[in-house]
Amino acid sequence: MSKFSLILIPLVLLIACQKGKVKGSKENDPAEAQIVNSSKNKDVLSTEEMKNGFEPMFDGQTKSGWHVYNNQSDGAAWEIKEGALFLNAQEIKITPVLGAGDLTQAVGGGDLASDEEYDNFHLKMDWKISESGNSGIILFVKESKTNAYPWQTGPEIQIIDTEKECKPKFCPGDLYALEAGPDNRQLFKEWNQMEVISYNGKLEVILNSRSLYKIVLWDDKWRETIAKTKFTYWPEFGTFQKGKIVLQDHGHKVWYRNIRIKKL
Repeated sequence: MSKFSLILIPLVLLIACQKGKVKGSKENDPAEAQIVNSSKNKDVLSTEEMKNGFEPMFDGQTKSGWHVYNNQSDGAAWEIKEGALFLNAQEIKITPVLGAGDLTQAVGGGDLASDEEYDNFHLKMDWKISESGNSGIILFVKESKTNAYPWQTGPEIQIIDTEKECKPKFCPGDLYALEAGPDNRQLFKEWNQMEVISYNGKLEVILNSRSLYKIVLWDDKWRETIAKTKFTYWPEFGTFQKGKIVLQDHGHKVWYRNIRIKKL
């Protein structure tokens, strides 16, 4: 091999390495440039969300910050799968509940509650539901021995598969049995985006960037609405103005990810 060849080979390798660094650099990737890591944990927030005061409720890797309602375990059936909280409802159990009929839940599951309580907040998350599946996001939840389930204390935003028809107040994004959104809402087969804004007794629910409804909580109309539902069976339902956020186990596979919140 000639001296010229010995000099040329390292030079070619050096140029190739430099080209590889530029191509793979995050600084040159516009999408990556909009993402930063929270110092609180390993979940990712957009730069705008960080500036606006959002914090991750789920780090995408552990169940830290969550526990099963009325039970300090983390619920073995709730797994971390590809950065999402996944309810692996392989086996189910059925429990009769007075005032509600038979309740279906996953063996080893349970309703997953946030450790922290919230009153005024802006909540964001993505959700995906299995075929014919049912779940929900329950707000203003209070844990107590008198209420065995979180939906006996706080209102639920319905998460449900819509391959079959759903009745008003029981469709995706509706406030279960209490408030209905429009009929022509946009839904995706895979991931859907949900936002919930609670501020000074007013609640807004946004599904896939469209506002479904804005209602007033805890006034006479609110109490009259509750009085027409099964929730009258539980006198504390819908009375709490601060509480935990709960992901419902209804015995079906469901995924939640990118859970973040801003205190208002």
